[in-house]
Amino acid sequence: MLAAVLLAGCAGGPPEDPTEPAYQRYWQCAYGAAMPYAADYSVSPRSAAARAQSACANVYRAYRDARINYVRSVVPSHDRDMATTLGNQAARERRKMVTQRLIELVAEAR
Repeated sequence: MLAAVLLAGCAGGPPEDPTEPAYQRYWQCAYGAAMPYAADYSVSPRSAAARAQSACANVYRAYRDARINYVRSVVPSHDRDMATTLGNQAARERRKMVTQRLIELVAEAR
């Protein structure tokens, strides 16, 4: 009986990340901006990713701000500076992952 109650509590899975829609908009922008360079061999995959990131800087900032606000909402108010740093770092790590994936996708498309 106890096991059933514990499993029922876990059945819901992890809470949904409220910043996911902002991330998806950022990913769609970056992917859409990078892939036209797949046919342009004069631009390296790394440069294509950098150009895509530049073209989507405003969308990334919206994602970063959403991430910071989310972290601030779950961290005690007296740790606001720490929450800002953590949210910024989380967004930056995801940006690095996006850059790497764009490089791979452009290279694979060639």
